[in-house]
Amino acid sequence: VKNAMPVDREVFDFYIRTVKRLFGEDAPWCAAGIGPNQIVVNEWAIAAGGHARTGLEDNMRLDRERLAPSNAALVARAVELCEKYERPVASWQQARAILGLAAPAN
Repeated sequence: VKNAMPVDREVFDFYIRTVKRLFGEDAPWCAAGIGPNQIVVNEWAIAAGGHARTGLEDNMRLDRERLAPSNAALVARAVELCEKYERPVASWQQARAILGLAAPAN
């Protein structure tokens, strides 16, 4: 993807150190990978304590042989990584709060 950061672990680690230096150890951050690198960057982000972005807008495959049938399938894969690293998964309400979005109108 033009102008995107390379999927390189040293670059990723530098990015995280820089975010923490500039914004504080507790600053929320997110990382996203495109195409086959989505799962790679998802795992790095979750393991490092950040948030992960996933979805069909960035990646249409579960693996080389299978198209993702839905966003839910890609989210389920990220949830499995959260379980692996003992990270909680936000509910949709918690995600809205993390992003600073108002509650939906009833």
